[in-house]
Amino acid sequence: MMVLSALVLLPLGLLWSWRLGKGTASEHDPLRSLLGTLPQRALIVADAFYQGYDLYAALLAAGASFLVRLSSRSRLYTAPNVPLDRLRQTLVYYWPEKAQSQGRPPLHLRVVRVRGNKANVWLLTNVLDPRELNHRQIAQLVRWRWRSEGLFRYYKRMLGKVKLQSRTVKLVHREAEGLR
Repeated sequence: MMVLSALVLLPLGLLWSWRLGKGTASEHDPLRSLLGTLPQRALIVADAFYQGYDLYAALLAAGASFLVRLSSRSRLYTAPNVPLDRLRQTLVYYWPEKAQSQGRPPLHLRVVRVRGNKANVWLLTNVLDPRELNHRQIAQLVRWRWRSEGLFRYYKRMLGKVKLQSRTVKLVHREAEGLR
């Protein structure tokens, strides 16, 4: 088994950089290793799997911004009496218990709700100023990410019909690189 972690330039669907790794590896580690390939002030748009205090801290340390779909497991702190059913966006603190017990500071972030055809999508970003990343831009980024997901789904189906023949990790990586 092998995993492909890729960064895609969303407006064009263009592959920016990628890493191949073991199929059992965490997807957070390849993303961290790809951070050095990003231009300054890049915006990472990712699914709910890419969550966690350590990952967010690494993105912030690399000077990257992020827009990540929220998971129901995320613990966020808001101002009292914020009615979430009417919420479109608000500032929050992301501060999991593990980070609290380690004495690490809370991350000041923004939650944004985008209405979808079937359901609302809740997103978390470190871009706090709505003038810098507004609701319309966020909705467009979500659409582009889903389009990109569709392309990768198609690619995975095609690869599902391909059996890699090499016997060493190095040669398997070379063979997989040739399939792109």
